[in-house]
Amino acid sequence: MTTLREHSRNAAADLIKVLRLSAKEDDADGAAVLIEKAIKTVMREHDSKARRALEKAQASAEERLARLLSSSPAVIYSFRATGDFGPTFVSDNIAAVFGYATSQYMEDPNFWRDRVHADDLARVEEAIAKFFQNGVHTVEYRFRRKDGSYCWVNDEQHLVKGADGKPLEVVGSWSDITARKAAEEARAAAHAQLAQLLASSPAV
Repeated sequence: MTTLREHSRNAAADLIKVLRLSAKEDDADGAAVLIEKAIKTVMREHDSKARRALEKAQASAEERLARLLSSSPAVIYSFRATGDFGPTFVSDNIAAVFGYATSQYMEDPNFWRDRVHADDLARVEEAIAKFFQNGVHTVEYRFRRKDGSYCWVNDEQHLVKGADGKPLEVVGSWSDITARKAAEEARAAAHAQLAQLLASSPAV
């Protein structure tokens, strides 16, 4: 494989021929050094431009991802799957959906547990215990907003494992399903009322 110095010497020899200079060894070596320096400078500039272009592309991709997550109706979150199970990420739209700042989730390891409705907590924790066996699960429960009111959420979680098969992180999404739950309750109440009316009617 031809080295950079050999390429430079060949280029210097060709340059000397073109310029009709004396083909002394010193002249060729000197020209080769200059050409080599020029090539290295060009290569450094090229690498620098490529690195800047890559950094710009990465920043643009991160900005677009953040924008997409912020406009999503679901709040995306993640936390470590081992150790302290500490939070690692939450999308900015947690403020729009639940009223909380991202820092409140990121800095409080009990953020989720403290906001699940007391009547739902045991059922949800039982479902989560099975989750680490299955690697994916969905559960619905009541969750307290910042203003103190409760909303129904659909919580879907996926377990992310490393190359060695060990759990690394849990990635999940909270979706506000309060409207759907209200519709289901209204439909159930209507059915119950209809059943009561039919049961008390003297006609068959």
